[in-house]
Amino acid sequence: MKTEPVYAENTIVGVWFQGVWRWYVTEREYWFLNIEMEERFGIQVLNEETASAFLQAIQEEQVTAIELRSELHHFRETDPTGDEWFKYVPSFLVDFDKRLFFSMFPEPASFEHYMPDGWIGSYKDFLDMVPEKERYWMVQGKSLFEGNLF
Repeated sequence: MKTEPVYAENTIVGVWFQGVWRWYVTEREYWFLNIEMEERFGIQVLNEETASAFLQAIQEEQVTAIELRSELHHFRETDPTGDEWFKYVPSFLVDFDKRLFFSMFPEPASFEHYMPDGWIGSYKDFLDMVPEKERYWMVQGKSLFEGNLF
């Protein structure tokens, strides 16, 4: 994993693009979709038309569910009672195919209000919308996001 999750800074993001699901760990600022950002590889508005170039630019930030599960599981084993594990909860689900954006970002920032034309943004728990095989927080039917597991 090139970029480590950091609570409210480096975020875990689930992306649908051209029918393919991917996980990324990136800096949070990339996901203000309709704000012009020099740091976003010259992409002024991030939408379905610019997604291909953007995702190519951040391909080194892509991670698998297996990597995320391993990191989260190890973290929960070594720190079973603290709340540092919150950094492993995904912050955003971006569906470039359907022009939908869901945020669970844990701090005030309202990413869901910065949508390109024709997009719908919502602050909503989207964990049930993640494909089952991509739910890295689930191990043997139990969520690593719940209580004292170890």
